[in-house]
Formats: sequence, structure tokens, C-alpha cells
Amino acid sequence: MLEFSTVQNLDDDGAILATKAVGGSGSTGKVRNPNYKGAKKGHRAWGTVRKLPSGKYQASYIGKDLVRHKADSTFDNKINAEGWLANEKAYADRCRMTGEVWKSPSQRAEESRATVLLLRDYGKQWIAERKLKESTRNLYTGLWTNHIEPKLGKVALAELSAQAVRSWYADFDAQQETKRKHAYALLHAIVKTALKDELIERNPCQINGAMTTRRKREPEILTLAALNTVVDAMPERLKVVVLLAVYCGLRWGEVSELRSTDFNADLSVLTVSRGVTHKPICRVTSTKSDKTRKLNVPKLIRPAIREHLNLWASDDPERKGQLFVPVQGGCHLNDQVFAETWYKPALSKANRPGVHFHDLRHTGATWLSQVGATTAEVQAFLGHATEQ
Repeated sequence: MLEFSTVQNLDDDGAILATKAVGGSGSTGKVRNPNYKGAKKGHRAWGTVRKLPSGKYQASYIGKDLVRHKADSTFDNKINAEGWLANEKAYADRCRMTGEVWKSPSQRAEESRATVLLLRDYGKQWIAERKLKESTRNLYTGLWTNHIEPKLGKVALAELSAQAVRSWYADFDAQQETKRKHAYALLHAIVKTALKDELIERNPCQINGAMTTRRKREPEILTLAALNTVVDAMPERLKVVVLLAVYCGLRWGEVSELRSTDFNADLSVLTVSRGVTHKPICRVTSTKSDKTRKLNVPKLIRPAIREHLNLWASDDPERKGQLFVPVQGGCHLNDQVFAETWYKPALSKANRPGVHFHDLRHTGATWLSQVGATTAEVQAFLGHATEQ
């Protein structure tokens, strides 16, 4: 009958792991450590290296807790597997000699993760601390939560490698090219800040062209004659919408939010500082680039603007001089109503049905380039922070 069972520490050569009762008389038997070179033919002096069917190597050993512990990943070659075992053996020897409490590889890894700054935590903090428009914050949060954190969040910030970033980028759904570009740009910005904070030695985001996307379609550029046909076909109160989009490079959200006070007295300068979105409700915010730009208004269109201000700009104090008031009420002119009711029919008269409203600002930019404007001047005209 078994009367007792005790666990004994490793002896100096690592041979004895336990002393167990083997009979009622209290006699004991020694259980040899399989890590010990004399324990079994075919075993290493300390630990085991096993070649897997995949061709990888797995390293493991039996610890002081009598449990077999494996490396948290496999190895490409036997030398690296043996190196891991050598480090574990050195750690076990140090614990025995110094009295330090031995801990399993998984315990040490967990404790290390608790003290190491992970990309997951740094990225969340980065987004939280930025002064962002609500729409931008929602975009960043969605990209982070759905596309970056699940794959890279548990990586230590200091250990994030260019290879890991390339692998993450390669696994991204290629059909979501724009989303992949935005996710990569966000990751690049986060680790760029980490570099400035001296938390990493170099930016691991080194993929050329990853922050640019191919246009799904090239903008269609109007000729001057075609533009004049479109403007002539528009109702009087909406002609200036088209003129401002072309000659001042305005986006729909910018032109539909314009007020009379955005022009200076002689209409030579237009200040663009706001835009409007309707996702999901009407919200007036800063421009898409978060920057105010002052634009020179060509003399050619100033008389049309002056006439529009006199005849069509709102005199309702609550609308604050709004240039384009929706006929059927609402906060702003609706882009879909504008397109279906007036803009597309006007394009048909010019025999240019495929010109999107957004193409109008590209028409203006193209004309600027044709008369000798520099790239920087065109970017400023369009409100682009970088070359698009």
C-alpha cells in the first residue's frame, strides 16, 4: 500500500526528479529525468529535439514541475532548436545555483507580456490622444479594430519587424485596396510616432507604394466649350455650383456649405474652412484635409457670383447667408437630388454623360497645369496635403 509520495529537487547532474514510495515499508525508487543523458538511448543530454512532418523542429524538455514544456514556436533548423534548449538549461542551472524560483517558459512569457509595451496598447493610446474629427476617429478605430489589432496587436512594439508588416500586408484582402492603403497608412503613422518617442529604432513600415492606390477610374476632363454648355443648361440658382467646383476646385461638401461671408468684399478671395457630411446625419465639420485654404477667385466668374449673392443667397438669419438653399427644405442642397434633377441632364446636353461632379475640380486642376502651375500650386488648389 502506498504510504507517501514526495517530489525531490533535481540533483547536481539533473538525474533525479522525484522520490516516490514503492511499498508499505517506505522503500523508495528513483525516477530518472528523461532530460538526463543516461536516462534513455536516443535522448539528448538535456531536453529533446524532434523533427516534425512539416520539416520544422520542435524543442521540449521536462521541467522541475514534471511537465514537458515546448518552445512556443517551431524552428527552421535543428541548431536553433538546440539553442533554445541551451538557454533553458542555463536558466535552470542559474535557478538551482542562486535559489531563484524556477518558472516555466509559458509563465515567463506571460510575465514578459505584462511588462512589455505591446503594439495593441500603444496603437489604442495613439488614436485616443489625437485631435481628430469624429468621422476620422471612427475610420481609424474601425481600421485598427478590424484589420490591424487582430494580427499585430500582441506583438511587442519594439519587436515589430518589417517582415511582420509585409506578411500582414500580404494577407490583406487585395479586393479592398483602398481599405488596405488606409490601414497601412494608419500603422505607418503610429509607428512613426513611436520612432519619435524613441520606442523603436526604425520604422518597420517600408513597403514602397503601399500608401497609394490606383484610381478605379480616371477623371473625365471637360473642355471649356463643354463646361459652358453644362453651365448654360443649369437653372440660374445653381450655375455657380458648377463654376465654383471647376474654377476653385471645391468638393461637394465644401461648395454646398458655402456662406456669403466666405468671400471677401470684392469677391477676389474665397476662404474654404468647412464642409458638410450627411453620414448618418447632417454634420458641419472642417474640410477633408482639416486645413483652411484661401483661394483666388478668377475674375471671369466674379460677376456670376455677385449676381448669385444678390438673388439667391439666403437672407434667413438662421442660414447665415447660405449660398445654395434647398428648395424643398432641409439643411443643405442634396447631392443626389442635384445630380439626378439638374446636373446629369446638363451633361447630356454637352454630350458628356460620364463626368462625375468630383471630376469638375480635376478639370480645374488640369487647366491650371496646362497654363504652367506647379505641382505644389495644384495641390494647394485642390486642398491636397500630398501629391495624389
